[in-house]
Amino acid sequence: MRIAGVNVLAVIIAAVAIYAVGALIYGVLVSPEAWMAGAGITKEQMNAVGMTRLPYSPVMPLMTALGLAVLFKWAGVSGLGNGIKWALLVAFASAVPALLYGWVYGVGPIEHTLLDIAHLVVGHSVAGAILASWK
Repeated sequence: MRIAGVNVLAVIIAAVAIYAVGALIYGVLVSPEAWMAGAGITKEQMNAVGMTRLPYSPVMPLMTALGLAVLFKWAGVSGLGNGIKWALLVAFASAVPALLYGWVYGVGPIEHTLLDIAHLVVGHSVAGAILASWK
């Protein structure tokens, strides 16, 4: 199904892929306990605040996938390699600098920012590959 020329199923699958990359990084490669310890928060704090925000977690991957899909449509991006290349361009031109602003003007450790950057770079790449390859 397409809406305004954008393949809705591809957007949903790309968003799920971004979410899966995050689950792999933040739930398997780095344990939730290690992440919380590095952030200086307790399990109680995470349960009180973090879990109330969990319902919003699909929003960011959907926004990213939809944004990439629209950009790819406008730019005529197709093919696996081009999808990854364009997605990396978007990641390094927008998402990564936004995270670095948060680190420069915030108080959190660089390790968390680097982890978040890895998540966005890999997530964008996977989504770009899906979106540009899907016909």
